[in-house]
Amino acid sequence: MKFISAGKRVEPRRVGYRSLGFGEATSLETTPFELLIAPGELAQGFIQCADGFISQCRDDDLAQGFADIVQLQRLGYPKFEDLLANQPQLAAGLIKDYLYFDLLHALFPNTSALALVINEIASVLVAKSTVTITGLAFPVDHRHSAH
Repeated sequence: MKFISAGKRVEPRRVGYRSLGFGEATSLETTPFELLIAPGELAQGFIQCADGFISQCRDDDLAQGFADIVQLQRLGYPKFEDLLANQPQLAAGLIKDYLYFDLLHALFPNTSALALVINEIASVLVAKSTVTITGLAFPVDHRHSAH
């Protein structure tokens, strides 16, 4: 996994995410980031969450009589790893629209000694060898943090 912000590599254990107000405008100065993840680096916990989400979609669709995500229904509600390999655009869309917190929580569990906090995700691209996520992050100013 490689995290780059403002042209510099940042240690992933020094990256967090904004759980409250995620995606909302901030008065803090933000910098663009790019996160590159090999599919094998996706935490098993995230894969299980994604599979659970797909299973819940199937159950909800059956209960309501129509599909919210038609493409998932057409594909027979496959496992998430199958989507990564065979339906990269759908996998990217699920991450961007529904699974981003699950992914961020799996990749960035640390909440202390952070250098950057992810504020929003702009794009998710899934290719054979890499999941690429771009967005905006803001630096953590340790001079003003309460300890």
